Amino acid sequence: MRYRVRVMAALLSVLCLLTGCGVLSPQEGQQKPVTLTALQYELENMAVDFNGLWFYQRMEEQTGVHVDFKDVKDSEWVSSVAQAFVRGNMPDLILRGSLDVEEYGVSRHLLLPLDEYISKGFLPHYAQRLQASGLQDQLTASDGHMYQLGFLISQGVNTNGHFFINRDWLEALRLPVPQTVDELTETLRHFRLDDPNGNGRQDEVPLECTFDDNNTGVYNLFSFFGLPLNEEYVYVDEQGSVAFAPESPAFVECAAWLNRMYQEGLLDVDFISQGSNIWAAKVNEGNVGMFSYWRLQNTALSPEVTAQYQVMLPVHSGGTGACLPRNMDMIEFGAALTAECRDPEAALRWLDAQFETENMLVSQNGAVGDTLIRRDDGRYEVLYVPEGNDLYHTVPVICGQFFAPADYYAGVYVPAAHRQEKAEYCRLYEEGGVLESVSSKYLTAVAPKTPLENAQLARLKARLKSIIDAALVQMVTQGVTAENTALLQRQLQEAGSGEYREIYQTLYDRWRGV
Repeated sequence: MRYRVRVMAALLSVLCLLTGCGVLSPQEGQQKPVTLTALQYELENMAVDFNGLWFYQRMEEQTGVHVDFKDVKDSEWVSSVAQAFVRGNMPDLILRGSLDVEEYGVSRHLLLPLDEYISKGFLPHYAQRLQASGLQDQLTASDGHMYQLGFLISQGVNTNGHFFINRDWLEALRLPVPQTVDELTETLRHFRLDDPNGNGRQDEVPLECTFDDNNTGVYNLFSFFGLPLNEEYVYVDEQGSVAFAPESPAFVECAAWLNRMYQEGLLDVDFISQGSNIWAAKVNEGNVGMFSYWRLQNTALSPEVTAQYQVMLPVHSGGTGACLPRNMDMIEFGAALTAECRDPEAALRWLDAQFETENMLVSQNGAVGDTLIRRDDGRYEVLYVPEGNDLYHTVPVICGQFFAPADYYAGVYVPAAHRQEKAEYCRLYEEGGVLESVSSKYLTAVAPKTPLENAQLARLKARLKSIIDAALVQMVTQGVTAENTALLQRQLQEAGSGEYREIYQTLYDRWRGV
């Protein structure tokens, strides 16, 4: 007996040496392999072999989880998602793209609530970052549950379009950077009349813009009059109530100023109809005095042209401070588990491995030692970006999982120069106090909507937008009168502006727990 015990002990010692003497972790392959299925979003202009990607082979080695992907192009995504939610034949996971969690989670109960899994520590990398971000509300459905994992690449962006003025022209005419609406008007007049480009012709375009957006559009100019006009037309006023922007006196005041600009030839007369491509072509001619845009580097504008410009704070009118719409980190859909997921714990283990810092940065930028390096300070930096979207041959890039709040991201990653440029503009605007205090995104993107509320808002917005567009065109091109101002207000009320505002007020109050 003692002999047999000694033999067994010897065999165990040998086995211990071979296995590393300890219980192997799931990442080391000790756990039983698991196979899951996933509906995977794919960009329209990409051809990605998700089943053959090196990155997912790496994830399988780390987690013991194999995933069979069914990739779907952007144009077919919504219909494919609807077809996927057939009981008895659902995939285990839905990955990237978009997903109506109110319909599939709250109303139809076809998604697994993830709250309990997160609280019990099944997603340690993701959960820690989500809690630190303070953005959980964006992922919480109307029933209080969380049915999705978020996708976030935070860059600390606090507004869309910043204002840029032609520094070369200011210097040529010895003009200061304007600070008020009146000073800006005079500056643009000098740009129009005083030949700042020095070619002897009156061919300068003082102010260039498009129409109904907050990047290159005329909507941004309403900020000069303290009105944070956005594409949904609602914002939170100083009293904390939801307001409808076109019903504000500042809307008419700005329209009257734009009419003067239009009549004097200071505003490009094509702004009503031109899109961003034509806008960029005109700016790239190097003959524009001022515009708003996301940033200067790595955009549709040429470096030779952008070298003429400098960022400026939005001007203000009289005693009214400037007020631009405030942007905020908006979480996109990352992943969800269907109600028929065969192994939720394995699925979450596989997903959370992708949120580990190095894995996550590799998924976007390529392998460490190739396109990505880790610097001496511990942060990761991109060495180069392969041409022809070659990254998609090895890693999922934007189609993978990513969750990086601003502070965390800055601590682990060195952003490219154009990202740093945008961050500096945002810092300037934040310190300048020219942004709305409460972002309208809380109304339009964060506060959960029921399917009925969503349908009502879409119907009302379509009706209201046609009235607003027509009135703005008329006021800018023909002038503001008491008659067309009164007509606008009456048409908005008849079209349901009160109901539109009230729905958003209800959403906001419900989200705040009022």
